[in-house]
Formats: sequence, structure tokens, C-alpha cells
Amino acid sequence: MWVITVYGKNDIQMFEFDNQEEAKESFKKIKGSKVLSEVIYYNDFDSQLIEEAYVSSKVS
Repeated sequence: MWVITVYGKNDIQMFEFDNQEEAKESFKKIKGSKVLSEVIYYNDFDSQLIEEAYVSSKVS
């Protein structure tokens, strides 16, 4: 799951997306201070996949 958090003067809004492409497309269109995050549920993966995701992750 991907989440965009938008910070306004008096509020915070969060938008959830099922895939990265849709989230990145929306991220480009949103104005203001924003953060794009990937949410990973560790209970859904085995430890080897988690380790591989951690090693290959990067901040952009």
C-alpha cells in the first residue's frame, strides 16, 4: 500500500493507493508539502523477502 500525506496550514490529509504507479501519478499533481510512503505489513511476508526489500530500498 502507498500513502500520500499532505500537510496543510491547519490540517493533515492522507490518501491511500494500492499500487506505486497510481500513487506517483497523484503525487505529481498534488500541490504543497507532501510525503509519499510505502506501507509494508511484515506479517504478510517471510523474513527473506523483508530482508531483500530492506537492502534494496532507497530514499528518493
